Amino acid sequence: MKTLFASLILIATFYSSQAQVSFGLRGGLNLSNLKVSDPQGSYDSRSGYHAGFFLRSNLGKIGFQPEVLLYTQNNKINYSSSSVNPGSVENSFTYLAIPVLFKFYVVSGLNIHAGPQFGFLLDGEQNIRTALFTGTKDITENYKSSDVAVSVGSGWDFPFGLTTDVRYNIGVKDINNAANGDEAKSRVFLLSVGWNFAKK
Repeated sequence: MKTLFASLILIATFYSSQAQVSFGLRGGLNLSNLKVSDPQGSYDSRSGYHAGFFLRSNLGKIGFQPEVLLYTQNNKINYSSSSVNPGSVENSFTYLAIPVLFKFYVVSGLNIHAGPQFGFLLDGEQNIRTALFTGTKDITENYKSSDVAVSVGSGWDFPFGLTTDVRYNIGVKDINNAANGDEAKSRVFLLSVGWNFAKK
């Protein structure tokens, strides 16, 4: 992963020296869940948010856009009434996320984009509501400190500065840190708006 990240930085440095560079802020809503290999209950999506800034280099119809985002990733597990301890568990995670996107402009500001996203876990909390126990506990140590996802989406970059994006992140790394835990990979849908402040 370090080699890939270094290679992307080198490509971006060369590309940006030849391209028009801009920067801005973006944020919006997430709808996230976990894909679990052998779930003990039903996993439901929960909403969250993301916010941060981006740099963008454009050269003709090709764009390069790294971002730094504060990113929440949540899910809910429902246990059936037939289980020993029925109820629900809500998991809430906060990540520092670094998407590294390549954009292709189809026509005008309409674009499709894709690239890797590197996530770094800041904290995790679990809210438990079952027949035997109700409470909250820290679960940061139960999950790996980093995540890797493939991000794909589309958007529109308006000439006056407004940007809109629809994006889907597909986790490719098992983030479950429990010794006997089932494989778990992130799945996140994002809807965001942003503003491009400056051009060079």
